[in-house]
Amino acid sequence: MKTLLAVLLLGAIACGQASPSMPSREEISELVNKANEKTVAYEEAVWNAKPHLDKINPQFAKDYLEAGATAHTLIQSIQKNGPSAYGLVGLLATLDEMSLNAASGSVQLLRTDEEHVVKGASPDVGVLGSVIVLGNASTACTDISELIMHATLRFVDAEERALGKLLDSQK
Repeated sequence: MKTLLAVLLLGAIACGQASPSMPSREEISELVNKANEKTVAYEEAVWNAKPHLDKINPQFAKDYLEAGATAHTLIQSIQKNGPSAYGLVGLLATLDEMSLNAASGSVQLLRTDEEHVVKGASPDVGVLGSVIVLGNASTACTDISELIMHATLRFVDAEERALGKLLDSQK
């Protein structure tokens, strides 16, 4: 879906249609603040699921929490220094990693709980609760990532147009 939107946006620009406007600092700031909220919710979901994930592989929760820490570092940098294509793309990649982590963790938990149920045990309500919270965190990370991606494409387009004009004026 993201690739299709990027191709359509870049195709429209290449065909000479009106270019989208540069996102304002306020718009990016608002998106980055939302990304921070989603990151906090993601970390809470991982901490909630950690006891169950640790039974499968203790490295899962550790890696998932490292991604959250990376997101916070990128968010703080953008908030402090302003947006850059590098920072925004890094945040996009990290949010996508977090979304994948949460989705993968929920699948791992479901598979483990399913094995117990097949053996005759009742479903573990704690595990199922963690699955739901991780699933919600995955969706939230994907949603904010998509919004940031659109702003990032507009940001990069405006920078490239400005650079192109500068280079043309130096000829």
